[in-house]
Parts: sequence; structure tokens; C-alpha cells
Amino acid sequence: MKIGIQTWGTYGDIQPFAALAGGLAAAGHDVTLAYSMVAHDSHKLLTEEAGFKAISVSDHFKVTPEMEQHFLDKVLTRWNMMTQLKIIFDAFLEPVRDEMYIAAKDLCMQNDIVIGHFCVYPLAIAAEQHKVPRLAVALNHSALPSRHITPPGAPPLGEWLNPLWWRIGRMLLDQAVGPPINRFRRQQGLSPVKNIMERVWCSKELTLVAVSPSLCKRQPDWDESIQVCGFLDLPEAHGTWQMPEELKLFFDHGEPPVFLSFGSMMPISPDNQKKAIELMTKAVKLAGCRAIIQSSVPELANRNPHEDIFFINRAPHSRIFPFCSAVVHHGGAGTTHSALAAGCPSIVVAHVSDQMFWGNELTRLGVGPKILHRRSLTTEKLADRIRTTLNSRPMRQKAQALGQSMRKEDGVGLAVRLIEHRFSRPAQPLTSDRSPGYRR
Repeated sequence: MKIGIQTWGTYGDIQPFAALAGGLAAAGHDVTLAYSMVAHDSHKLLTEEAGFKAISVSDHFKVTPEMEQHFLDKVLTRWNMMTQLKIIFDAFLEPVRDEMYIAAKDLCMQNDIVIGHFCVYPLAIAAEQHKVPRLAVALNHSALPSRHITPPGAPPLGEWLNPLWWRIGRMLLDQAVGPPINRFRRQQGLSPVKNIMERVWCSKELTLVAVSPSLCKRQPDWDESIQVCGFLDLPEAHGTWQMPEELKLFFDHGEPPVFLSFGSMMPISPDNQKKAIELMTKAVKLAGCRAIIQSSVPELANRNPHEDIFFINRAPHSRIFPFCSAVVHHGGAGTTHSALAAGCPSIVVAHVSDQMFWGNELTRLGVGPKILHRRSLTTEKLADRIRTTLNSRPMRQKAQALGQSMRKEDGVGLAVRLIEHRFSRPAQPLTSDRSPGYRR
């Protein structure tokens, strides 16, 4: 098949689609990936050896460090999830919408099927216009209604009240992001829609939930079109990375350290990043543990393996986390999966709504303490969570058990099989829970 893929966002939103594109190409399909990277420092992601064509869309829209810092400052002052979502879309999606739509139309005209990031509505509109089958990929399960799941931000009052919470959630989402979507639909000659969550973000053809089935079970009241495939990872992406000798020595000179990083939510300006690093440094000293702290500030580099804190710039999590005792992070989907796959408990410092969801999920699963919020984070709070985690044997055992299960999964392989099953053969009921990689 000829398959077009479109995604938008930070590295964590691009990488899973690159992994899926590579898997589909390896299975013999002709794949084109159009992506819009929202980051001022977008490190190399795609290579010619991956076997698919990659197109960077909207390169004219340059996200500067100042823009990222302004966004962080603004979003951290908002408590409401829908308000945060609107801020993110207004700042980073709407400015590149037209270019994404042009790329989406090209994908629809040149391919048999198209696959899009859950919230990339230009592709949904183009697919509807060109009558091309569209698949959606959700990077978390927080926007897939089920009476068995409490919506993010709602009190857990059981499956009988969950449908009410979901109806309220749909209404609030329509109010927050519906107007620009429906304006653009009208501009393209389409009727406005209600229920953005299910009519635009999801696909009736196939919606893949790119979450480990060890974390997200397929809910019995989901439509057959919603399938859990597992996390979409690039297993060989860092195959040539070599661990520095100083880091090897650091691991050898004491107890397994705690890894600390806020990932894409790390402050951009050197001054603000130094403040965040100072908070982390004081917290690990107060907690009495060894630590690796990720930082891009050059003067913070520390190459003394005999000290208790080791500063590192960019490094593949899959190669670092297995040597760590716990991971402090922002609650991004990729870091969450990487930490658990390594058998590490997580201490989540949430910045925005989807990270709060992941933090609460980890608490529910017993592999992380109660989440922290960046706007109210203090040295004492972080130190307390680190001590709680390191002293919790049940938390550590549950994380190790989940890691063993997750390392047996093949999210990309299962996603490819589900796509081929849906479009390469006569239509049959899709059941990811009967496929390899799914475990109840």
C-alpha cells in the first residue's frame, strides 16, 4: 500500500510516527511522513536508512527559545486543562495549519490511506474531502470515552457516573478547540461538527492507542475501531550511541542514581534552567541519594564520577534508565514508557494536562507516588517524593514487573498488523487483545 502519515508537535509527538513509518516501510509499504516539529532545538530524528520519505512541513515557522519560554510561563499559570490545551493549539498548531493542510491534501491525493496524529485536524478534513480512509493514532488514552475510565480532572465516582463526566468533557472540549476547527471546516466547504473528540480526533476506520497494553487495557465498551497497539518506539534509533567512560565510572562508584529531567518542559533560558537545576540539585542532596541531572547548560557539565551528582546533556533513555533507581520527569508519554520499560518507578512533576493524566495513571498503578505540579514545586516536596519512592519496596517491585511485561511487547509490529488486517484483507472484527503483544 501507499501510506501517508502526518504528525505535529514536539519530539515526543514525532518520534512514534517515525517508528510507525519505519515499521510499515519494513513490511513493504511505500510510506511518506509529513511532520511539523514544534521545538527550537529539534535534534536529528529521521534518516535515509529508515526506508520512508520524510517531509518537514512549515519550516518557516521558527519556534524561538523566547517563544518557548513565554509559552511555559503562560501555561503554568493556568489550572484548567482545556485552557492549557487552547493555549498550546493557538500558539503552535494554528500558525502552521495552512501548510499542514496543503501537505495533508497532497498525502490524500497520493496515497491509498492516511494516518494522523490524534489532534491533527487538517488531515481529517483533507481525508473527508478526498474520501480517503484515515486512521488516527492517540498517544494516550485520556480522550477515549469509556464508562470504565474516569476522564482527566474528574473525581473517580465509578462507572455509573463516568458517562456524565465524559459528556461534560466533550462539551468543554468543543468550547475550547471546536471554534477554529469548525471555522476551517466551513472555509473548506464542510459542515461544522459537534463532539470534536469522536468526530474529528478519532477515526471510525481505525484508531490506534499507542500505549503499552500493560498500562492501558482495551475497554469492553470501546468501538471495534479502537485498538490498543502498544508504544511506538524506535528500537535501533540509538544503536550507535556509546556510553561515556565517565558515566560508566559514575554508575560503578555507588548505588543506582535517580535520573532527573523535565524533557521538553525544561526552561529554555539559561537563567531559568539554572534555577530548575538548582532546585533538583538541592532536592537530591536533601533526599540523600545519588543522581543524574539532564541539562543543556554547558557550564553545568560535570565529569567527576566520584561526586554524587552527574550532569549530562542528551542521551538515550533506554540506555540510561536500566541503571537508575527511579526517574523524576515531566510525565511525557515517551519518558513514562521508557522509565517503566526499564523497571523504574516514576516521580512525575506535571506541567500540562496530559502529563497530569500520566502522573495519575502511574500513581493508580502503584509505580509512582502522588504527582507534583511544576507551579507549586519546592525542594522539600521533591525530596520527600524521592525518599518515598526509594524507600517503597512494593513500588519498585511493581515497576520491575511492569517492565518485564513491557519489554516483551512490540507496539510497532502490532500496529502494522492491525493496519494491514484492516486494509489488506476483507473486513473482519479487529481484536488487538487476541494479537501478540496484548496482555490482560
